[in-house]
Parts: sequence; structure tokens; C-alpha cells
Amino acid sequence: MPSNFFVKIESLKDKISSYAVEVLKESGVKELFPPQELALPYVLNRENLILAVPTASGKTLVAEIAMVCEILRGGKCLYITPLRALANEKFENFKKWEKIGIKVGISTGDYESIDAHLANSDIIVTTAEKADSLLRNRSFWLRDITCLVVDEIHLLDSDDRGHVLEVFITKMRKMKPDIWILGLSATVPNVAEIADWLNAKFVQSNWRPVPLFYGVFCDNTLEVFKDGFTMKKVATLEEIVEDCVSNGEGVLIFESTRKSAESLALKLSDISAKLCNCDDLAEEILEENDGEMSKKLAECVRRGSAFHHAGLLSGQRKIVEDAFRRGRIKILVSTPTLAAGVNLPARRVIIKSLYRYDGYSRKIKVAEFKQMAGRAGRPGMDEIGEAIVVVSKKDREVAIEKFIKGESEKVISKLAVESKLRFHCLSLICDGFNDFEEIKKFFNATLFAKQSDFPEFEILRVVRQLENWEMVRIEEKIVPTRLGSLVSKLYIDPLTGFIFYDCAKRFDELSELATLHVICRTPDMERLSLRKGDDWIEDLAFKRRKELTYVPPEYSIDYEWFLEEFKTALCIYDWINELNENEICEKFSIAPGDLRRLCETAEWLAHAFTRITSDFGKKFPNLETRIRYGVKGELLELVSIKNIGRVRARKLYNSGIKTKSDLLANPQKVAKLIGEKIAEKVLRDIDSFKP
Repeated sequence: MPSNFFVKIESLKDKISSYAVEVLKESGVKELFPPQELALPYVLNRENLILAVPTASGKTLVAEIAMVCEILRGGKCLYITPLRALANEKFENFKKWEKIGIKVGISTGDYESIDAHLANSDIIVTTAEKADSLLRNRSFWLRDITCLVVDEIHLLDSDDRGHVLEVFITKMRKMKPDIWILGLSATVPNVAEIADWLNAKFVQSNWRPVPLFYGVFCDNTLEVFKDGFTMKKVATLEEIVEDCVSNGEGVLIFESTRKSAESLALKLSDISAKLCNCDDLAEEILEENDGEMSKKLAECVRRGSAFHHAGLLSGQRKIVEDAFRRGRIKILVSTPTLAAGVNLPARRVIIKSLYRYDGYSRKIKVAEFKQMAGRAGRPGMDEIGEAIVVVSKKDREVAIEKFIKGESEKVISKLAVESKLRFHCLSLICDGFNDFEEIKKFFNATLFAKQSDFPEFEILRVVRQLENWEMVRIEEKIVPTRLGSLVSKLYIDPLTGFIFYDCAKRFDELSELATLHVICRTPDMERLSLRKGDDWIEDLAFKRRKELTYVPPEYSIDYEWFLEEFKTALCIYDWINELNENEICEKFSIAPGDLRRLCETAEWLAHAFTRITSDFGKKFPNLETRIRYGVKGELLELVSIKNIGRVRARKLYNSGIKTKSDLLANPQKVAKLIGEKIAEKVLRDIDSFKP
């Protein structure tokens, strides 16, 4: 569509103020895209709206205009994203509004805090899980929220987090019946059903600012479908990549496994090396970690390519993402996790496989395929985007008819699963829903109830289970116990809470390893799988079985699960006892990012374990802070100081510098041990906090 058909951003001056228009113009917005223009009347009339359009079609701008309108009316806005990384990205983006006095805040951390400082913010960015925990912990400022923006609302369909989003939206509508809801979504076939659930209008469009063309690469032949024509070309995958990179454009490739992503990035770096030299970025990668995987990544980055997956440290992922956005890295090979993550468009996207392996081989969802393909085409930089799928001959027709031409799957609620129901039922009871009819009425307001009959017997069964676990009492009313209230506020699965409480009742003392094993037994903890050569895990479990709280018989179906739990506990045990990070990764066959993710979850659960067990009179090892820093207890004072991590702290301690006072008293010795620049920062920070 020619640009003179677009609505100029200037025309919004009388609706969102000339100051807000200037902010948009400074950020490069000159006109509204067609889907944005269609959404504008609903936004200006403050009507609930679902905006279902492709990636890069301007959903976020519509949300920003809506939030500015609401703030001008004296309102307060909550912006929900599915991931922390996206929350950080949106927070940085929205900070531009501070120029006109709009205060922007973010909340993604501690699940037990209320973040009272956010009472003064006009826009708060957070995740659904954090928002739900804020409600559970009676965060007073949530009652002031008048506008709720839900980014990626189609993730109501997600097995992992969809149920939290669905319940949070339902809670907010119950608490604030007049709340204004704006849902941002990819195109889904049942958007009308979601809109009906929220009493909302909807705008659905396939328009994109950069036209997207699909292609199929099969048997060394590339077919690209454009405007009803098929263009064929005999080529190799390397030639398809080089064709794009040689023109200075980026290529984003989705591989199904980490190993495949790493090997392909290394292989394709021969292409990007002709155009790139990123020695400085490679050094930054190695500053984060210098293990084998990091060295491989640094070698790729040095030559203008990179791989991206959850095994990388968050700092390394950010280096790669920023470099790809700036065009310094030309080839990025990622596992599918990036598809639903931060915004990384590319001129050409290549999807290497339609299959995933989750214990068995399965075809991916059409929605996942569309999400990956939607990354193709950079607004303002590319005239077109190309998404190419690599298939075998047997899958060629399926790729074209189902994935390229077909629709994404319907968004279906994932709420009615026992573990999810008990999680939310306890929360509702703690919020004052004191009989079965009230609880049932709440669930009847969910998307699940709109799509199918809600299983009342499941609610009854779940509440009875909570009673058995001593988290609620059923008398004339259903009331939470002290344990139930604490478990709900800690934002853990009630089964996790019961495991912790059961330990408090049955044991008077636990070793560090036993404490970690209890944490790793819970459904909230990710477990490391057993691999070939892990016989030593079973041997060590046998030797230390007497100190553990639970060891099933070797012939039971739970025995392999027990070994996985014990392996995970050993991994964290090595971390808090200062085994070298790279040695831990090699020993347990994991990557640094996996280790940090495990420790982050373990830290949260260690906090919950201590809160529950101490509340019932037991003093088991408090490992929360040691897990955070990966140190023995003697180093806790040193690692609490900014710029002193586990390695520097140990070096200082072993040289006789054990406290803040020792640091201040020995500046020259400190400088010699950790370097002059770091020592200067450390000593300055300590000095600035002196009473």
C-alpha cells in the first residue's frame, strides 16, 4: 500500500497530545500502518480489544497509544509479557515516555515481594507469573490498575504458562470489573472466541509492513513462492545463506537441537568470515565464561556467525542478540526458543526441520512454524522477507499445504490439569473464596469454561487434597491454614509446600546434601536426566542414602526419578562448595546457562524451604545465599560486595582478606590480587556505604 494511504502520526496530536506525538516521531514513527489505523477507534473509545496481526505489524505501538491515552485520563497501566527477557526489552522501549513525565517501572524478581515502589509508576512491565504473585501477596497498587495490556495473549495456549495468564486475567476482571483490556496476538483462527471471553472487539489482519514470501528447500532445489509464481533454483544450503550474507543482510536459522545449532554456526562461519571481524565481541564472550562451549561460540562470533540456545549464559545471549541486530553478526543459528523470545528480525529465515524431539520425534505446531517464519523481513530495512523451510521429499507437500498455506492451531485453554488446579484453588481460597460455589463461579469465568464444561469433581478433589496436606480446613467455610497462606504467597506448587512441611514434621536435622535433595524432589525443580556413564550417581546415592529423607526401592518405578533428583542435588552441592563452573558443566553434562538456571530455581526453592520449615520451628541449613553466589559460608561477606564473585572472593580469603574491613585496610594487597581497576571500584563502593 502506498505511504500516502497511511494515517500520519501528526493527526493524533489532539488525541494523545502534541508532546506524545513528538516522542513517537523521535523514535522513528511517522505514520500508522493499516492494522493500527483499524485498531485506533477502539483504543480512543476505550473498548476492550484483541489485535491479532503478524510479527512487526505494529502491535506494540497500538498498546503505547492506548496506555498514553489512559494515563492522560489519570489511569495506571500494567503490561504483561510472557518472558523476563521480553519484559526487559519492553521496559527499555517504554522509557522514552519518561521525556513527557510518564513513569515506567518493571517487576520481574522476587515472588514474595509487593514492589511497593511501583505505586508511583504509570506503566509497569512484568510477567504473568510475577503479576499473579503480586496479587497473592496483596500488592496494594494493583487495585489502581485501570488498563491491562497482555502481549502475546495467544500464549493462553501454552502448556507451561498459559494457565497462569488465564487465571490472572480472570482475577483482574473480578477485582476490577471496569478494567480496560488490550490483548496483542499473533493471528489465530479463534480470535473471535478469545475476544468474546473478554467482552472485547477484535481486529484481525495478515498485513505486514514487509511482505513475507515462503520457500521450500528440498533435494538441493529451492522453490520460492511469490505472487502466484514459483521460482526454482538449484543450490546448496551454504549458497542460500551466502546469497543473503554477501549483500550485507542477516540470516536467521532455526535448528532443532543445541548440538546441531552449534555445529552449523561453526560450519557457516566460513561464509561470514569473508565480511566480518568481531575480535572484540569474542573477547566479551570469553569474559563471561571460558569453557569449551564458550570458546566455540567465541570462535564463531570472531568470524561473524553465532549460535543461540538456553545453554548460554544470559550475558552471552545478549552480546549475540545485540550484535545480530547491529549487523555485526551476519549468521545466527538458534534453537526454537528464540522464536518466542526477544525481537530479532532477519532478511531471510531458514527453518531447518519441521520436527522436534521430546523423548520422541514429533512435528512442530503450525503456530510455532509461523512464529519462526514471522521473523523474516526487517521493517525499514528490507523490501521483502523470505522464510525457507528445509524438508525431505516425503514432507514437501505437508510443508506447503499445512505449514505454509494452513492456519495456526486454535488457542485452547490448558487450565484443567490437576497440578494447575490445586495451584490456583489454594490461591483463590487464600483470597477469600470460601465455598465450592464461589470457587466454581470463578472458574466459570475462565476461557476453559467457555470452551468446555468445567470438571466440578476435579475442583472438589483438589480441595480435599489441600485439606489432606493441612493447607485448608473445610468446616462451614473453606479457610486457609497458616501453611496454606504461606505456600500461596511463596508462589510454589502446593505439593512442593507439602514436601517441605512433611520434612519439618519428620526430621530434626538435615545435611546440606539432604536439604538440596529435598528441594530437587519437588515438582517446581527441573531435574537433570541420567546419561550414559552416570553409574557413579547410583554408587554415591547408595553410600549417602542414610542422610537422605527419601530413597525408594531399587525395583520401584520411582527409582530412576530419584537418581535424577539426586544428580541435580549433587550438581548444586558442587556449586555451593566452589567446584569450578566449567568442571561442574563437564561432570554433569550441562552448559553454563543450564547451571545458572538450575541455581536460580534452587535459590527460590531454598528460600521457600527455609520460610516453611523455620515457621514450624526447624532450623535446617539455609542455603539460599550460598546458592546465589556459589560459595561456602565463609565467603558470604566478600561475595556480597559488588564486583567480587566466587573466584575473586576465594582468592582474597585464601590470602587473609576475609572481611570488608580487611579490604579497606589492605588496598595495595587487594589491587595485586584482583587487579587495580577492579580493586578501585570495590574499595570505592565499600567506602560509599560506610555508616
